[in-house]
Amino acid sequence: MVKILGVAGSPRVNGNSSLLLDEALKGAKEAGATTNKIILCNRDIYPCQGCRDCDKTGECSVDDAMDKIYNLTTSANGIILAAPIYFNSLNAQTKAFIDRHQCMWARKFLLEEDITDPLSRHARRGLFLATAGVNDPRTFDGALKVMDMFFDVLDIKYYERLLFFRIDRRGAIKSHPTALHDAHIAGEHLVVEIARSLGELMD
Repeated sequence: MVKILGVAGSPRVNGNSSLLLDEALKGAKEAGATTNKIILCNRDIYPCQGCRDCDKTGECSVDDAMDKIYNLTTSANGIILAAPIYFNSLNAQTKAFIDRHQCMWARKFLLEEDITDPLSRHARRGLFLATAGVNDPRTFDGALKVMDMFFDVLDIKYYERLLFFRIDRRGAIKSHPTALHDAHIAGEHLVVEIARSLGELMD
């Protein structure tokens, strides 16, 4: 069965990006996937300390909630990450979560170890959902560069990006004519694409 991990990056529980994530996970579940969701603001995740210990061991020396999260991000067939844009980039909670995957980068590129299953990594896919309050679609450019690197480290190919600007006040995403529906469909189609790729392997 396809496993989908949802990552809610917003510091606001039930914020706009979180509502998008919930719809995407509903779509994924309806398509037959098992789903799991991490709410970053409810986890103790400290920033990367830049100690470079992971260069030698592939392990992060910081003892916090990330210890259990690494297994989720490396074992899921698909990751749906939803986050708001702050100062033209990802918000602090989401960026800290991504930065703490430096140990996975070290394990993969310096130590040349497999961080995901070699037999199924070809089917790993990612969906990025983001909201921004400003009236300029270029505000997503910085976040997209970070997401490109994050997904690449985790052997994930982009399935889709849904980016919504002029979404600021709490609950504003509900007034968007298509956003929640688009997220729902994207979550469903993400699972279908992963299942198709896994099926090709089984053939």
